[in-house]
Order: sequence, then structure tokens, then C-alpha cells
Amino acid sequence: MTKNNNSALIRRDNNSLARRIDPTEKRVTPAADVFETPEAFVLRVDMPGVDRDSIRVTADSARLEISGKAGTLHADTANVLFTEIVKKSYYRVFNLTSGLAADRVEAEFENGVLIVVIPKSEQRKTKTIPIR
Repeated sequence: MTKNNNSALIRRDNNSLARRIDPTEKRVTPAADVFETPEAFVLRVDMPGVDRDSIRVTADSARLEISGKAGTLHADTANVLFTEIVKKSYYRVFNLTSGLAADRVEAEFENGVLIVVIPKSEQRKTKTIPIR
């Protein structure tokens, strides 16, 4: 294997395959969308390849922490000829503001997307003031 401008060239028999990889990177920051509803803040976090049992979501009054490990896509006994999918860990932290109910956070994971719902406390919810 030779290095050339962050590309690793892998040769096997008469075939050569090039890929870009940073082998020193241990954690991946997952992409996320954050949106607000009248009742809560909702996060959609992309975590492809993650096993549901490896996901950890923790919350306190100041921060929400998300982590998970991507598993291998092949059996340990398989003769791997070429791989670009590196086993990585996902990790992301979100700072929380006051007025959120961190003790009532809910999370759901489906098809590689983690959905986290952070309810607003009563004092944070928008109140409509009637006009007389």
C-alpha cells in the first residue's frame, strides 16, 4: 500500500483500487437536522450501519450526548477482498438551553436514523395571548 495525497492505493493481483480514507479518524460526527415544534425540539441524526444496541443517548440540563458504533457488514470468517466501509464510532454533543425537560427525552432508531425528542418545559412553551 502506498500513500499519495491522502489516497491509499490498494493492489490485489492485477487489480488496483483507490480510495480516500483517514485511518487516524476514530469518531465520525453524524449529520443532524434540528427542528422545533410547539411542544419540543426534534433531532434527526444519521447513523448508518449502527446497531441499535450500541446507541447511547444521555441528557442533563446542559447537554445531550449521542454515541453509537457501526458494526461490520461481513462475517468475521469472511475473506475480505476489498473494503471502504471502515468500522467507526459516531459521537455528537448538543448544548441544551434552559426550559427543556431533559428528564423526559425520548429516542427512536429506525433505518439508520436516530430521532430524539426533547420536550419543552411549561415555561418555555409558546403561549398564545387572547386579545380582548
